[in-house]
Amino acid sequence: MKLALVAVAVAVALQPRPAAAFSACNGEAGWAPRAGDTLPTHAHLVFWSDRPYPMRAKLVAKIGGVPVKTRLTTMAAAPYTLTLVTIDSDRTGALELGWEGEPPTRYVVATRPSYADPHATTARYHHKLAHSTVQEVFDGLLVTLDVPAVRAHVKLRRDARSDWLELDLPVTGVDGDRTLRIGELGCKSNYTPALLEAGVDLDITLFLPDDSQVRVKELTHASIPKLAHPTSDDPSVSE
Repeated sequence: MKLALVAVAVAVALQPRPAAAFSACNGEAGWAPRAGDTLPTHAHLVFWSDRPYPMRAKLVAKIGGVPVKTRLTTMAAAPYTLTLVTIDSDRTGALELGWEGEPPTRYVVATRPSYADPHATTARYHHKLAHSTVQEVFDGLLVTLDVPAVRAHVKLRRDARSDWLELDLPVTGVDGDRTLRIGELGCKSNYTPALLEAGVDLDITLFLPDDSQVRVKELTHASIPKLAHPTSDDPSVSE
């Protein structure tokens, strides 16, 4: 028998897109976990982006103002590329991390933190951005987490008779704090919102900054509420 499900939030998230969303159907990027989080030594982080520049830029990391080594690998997670970063140092203190020429993201490196069992809530995210040549659509299932995960491996299916679809997702702060987005993502998508309205089975594994993995045991099924017809005076929605 499935565990108790996390209730689907009835309200649809209707927030304006960040300034990083550009007309070329790209421009989303960020770090996970969120700035200010406390990390263990030899922490694992993720930079997620749909821009190519991280592949050309130099990553700069300092703890207490002293440069420290990093190890980088990449993972495809369409429409994003995930840059997996390991801080190769035993030092503790204030961590500054970022691509050369850009403002750094700041964390605190301390003794190994403990992480509680993860819980999640769900809602629908929905935004449309009209440009001169194209319209970006952001619409789908929003999973909000309560642990500082850096990425997730998500399996979903329509029902027990269907095959699992597997996705690798960044944990972002675009539509709230520590969220996963499944559905339409600008000019690309990783799942169909209509299928999410009908409901899907879920199996979510989170990757934490200490390189451990943990499943979101309570969230085994979710659906998104159908959209009400948008009003003409809602600036965040267009038809």
